Amino acid sequence: MNTKNQSGGILIMNVVLLAMFLVMFVSLSNVTSLQYREGGLAAQDETAFQIAEAGLNFARWRLSHEPTNFSPITQEVDDQLEGVLGSYTLTFTAPDTGSTVVNIASAGHTANAPGRDVILEATYGIPSLAQYVMLTNSDVWYKSEIHGKVHSNGGIRMDGNSDSLMTSAKETYTCQDFHGCHNQTKPGIWGSGTDSALWQFPVPPVDYGSLTLDLLTMKTASEDAGTYLLPSGAQGYHIVFNADNTYSVYRVDTKTPVIRSYFEDTGWAWMSHDIATETFLSTAAVPENGIIYAEDTLWIQGDIRSRVAVATGRFPDTPSTNTDLIINGNISYGGVIDGSRMLGAVAQGNVLIPYSAAPDVLQMDGAYIAQHGRFGRRYYTSGAYKKRTSITRFGMVGSNLTPITEWSDGNSVVLSGYEQSSATYDPNLLYTPPPFFPTSGEYQFLSWSRKE
Repeated sequence: MNTKNQSGGILIMNVVLLAMFLVMFVSLSNVTSLQYREGGLAAQDETAFQIAEAGLNFARWRLSHEPTNFSPITQEVDDQLEGVLGSYTLTFTAPDTGSTVVNIASAGHTANAPGRDVILEATYGIPSLAQYVMLTNSDVWYKSEIHGKVHSNGGIRMDGNSDSLMTSAKETYTCQDFHGCHNQTKPGIWGSGTDSALWQFPVPPVDYGSLTLDLLTMKTASEDAGTYLLPSGAQGYHIVFNADNTYSVYRVDTKTPVIRSYFEDTGWAWMSHDIATETFLSTAAVPENGIIYAEDTLWIQGDIRSRVAVATGRFPDTPSTNTDLIINGNISYGGVIDGSRMLGAVAQGNVLIPYSAAPDVLQMDGAYIAQHGRFGRRYYTSGAYKKRTSITRFGMVGSNLTPITEWSDGNSVVLSGYEQSSATYDPNLLYTPPPFFPTSGEYQFLSWSRKE
């Protein structure tokens, strides 16, 4: 037997095994070291995450105390026992014109790993007061299809279909004759409408006065933009919005012959809201600040292709001099409903649908506010246009007095106005309302994400 060869073989095997163990030990040490390092980095990232969150909390605090301060800021985060943990850097993106939405990025890192940032992003916005598809300051009767929140500071008779919250400030109210109730006491909301589980009353009233816009501010902004229309010396102005984002202005010289009609606040009266003759004045681009103001009666119609507000008012503000805004034809966003096209129309008095000019099938996109008067169409008892087919609204309406576009008898037979109607809320109104529309309250949280 050759013992030398055996010993050599055993030696080689031992060397191989030792090498294998050495490789395994080194590998295990590297894995352990890597896991330890990764664990340490994960702990640093978790701390950096919490620091970035602290940054967002500070950003919200600053927005509530300095709502127009969008300057960046870097601040350290201290621990009472450990000292400086790290710091965050806040970057604010101010709202776009017509928007209230602020974007915030908070980059947090620890003192031990300053090169490893955790970035959190959040958006906050102040809601506008145009958050209802219909807001009324008095009693109202609905028979139509409604999509969106509805509120009335008066009572509501609901005989239509609704898919959202409907609220009234009244626990009970005296239902008037013109709502088919003959002065009966009724609950704040009642009727044959669908989904009564969405009816809530009484709720706190909405301050309708806070919804009304500062017409003097709008007038000043219009003067600065060169879009102010001084008193016409005739019947008022007619504005037609064109598909190329321009608008044409006409002076209304004469109106059609008066016709007998009725509103509760005026009683029966002989009047006209339709244009007979007019004179072309100019065509211009919709201004950058989006405001057009007329100190006279104003007729509007056309294609909205940007964000614009039109307003009419005469000063001093007295009931006898309040001006009306009249819907002379279809007002359309052309099917684009992403918020890039938006109309706000404000009347010091009424927002009216005239006897003959508005089409039989009327489309109204936009937000309309009647500050002191009502949104609606007068009651006509005769003529070819006393009854119309349908009105479709996308946006919102605010009406101080009872809004009405359809008049019917006690058996719900339509006698005058639009026989069918539907209203759908434009959700873009909540945080990106038309220019100069009011907002309410403080910034509210909208979204949160971690940037990878």
